[in-house]
Amino acid sequence: MYIMLKVKNWKLVLSIYVFTLVCIIQDTAAYTREIVNNKPPLQKRPSWLHTCKRSNPNENKCFRSFFEGCFPALAAGIPEIGVKSFEPLNIDQVSVSKGSGNLVLSGGFQNLVIRGPSNATVRRASLDLERRHLNFELELPRLRIRAKYNLKGNILLLPLIGNGDVAMALKNVHTNVFTKISLINETQTGDEIIHIDDMKVSFEVGAMRIHLKNLFNGNDILAASINTFLNQNGNEVIAELRPDLELGLADIFHGLWNNVFSKIPTKLWLV
Repeated sequence: MYIMLKVKNWKLVLSIYVFTLVCIIQDTAAYTREIVNNKPPLQKRPSWLHTCKRSNPNENKCFRSFFEGCFPALAAGIPEIGVKSFEPLNIDQVSVSKGSGNLVLSGGFQNLVIRGPSNATVRRASLDLERRHLNFELELPRLRIRAKYNLKGNILLLPLIGNGDVAMALKNVHTNVFTKISLINETQTGDEIIHIDDMKVSFEVGAMRIHLKNLFNGNDILAASINTFLNQNGNEVIAELRPDLELGLADIFHGLWNNVFSKIPTKLWLV
């Protein structure tokens, strides 16, 4: 009975799952996740911090080299200035509480662990101090995401109950990030720092794989059918989700990069 319903209404099933994932991403985009960090900023230039000319930071692709040079340190974390490791990237929780009528869902995702950000290749990076723009382009060969999920609700007349692990893999992720910045004084030392005022993210994904365990209260047949369907239609799912994913990514990375730049005064790398 369940399989017949899925086959006849595959577009409805896709729409429901797309809507569910959109709700998740929209929840992350509700605010900018600024990071509270009371550690003092750097006062001596570390070996991994490249310098560029303030008059032309892009000369000979200098700012791109600066950006690339930061990646190993960020991957490992810089505890002395309160910057946590970017590899893996950890997100505590994303809640879901949406829907009415044929779709009612509540719960969320916890302990998201994202592996692969540190393998990014910087294709382009530019800093325009006059126009207050900081933009970069990244390519990531693979992102692996693991999390716990807990969802409860109803789809049509069918109960949806799931509590378990979710795994996702994204391949060949191409990302463009555009920001508007300000040059402000850091509160503790008064040193000039870069502050990201606004961030926009666009991306393309080559392929997606996803697996949700223990769906439909342990109904292995229906769970396998839904997971298979989602993987066979990954491009369509990503296309539907892209605008909201881009907002969610901008929200999260806005705070992460502000935390980094707040601890690296410009006096150490713009000379």
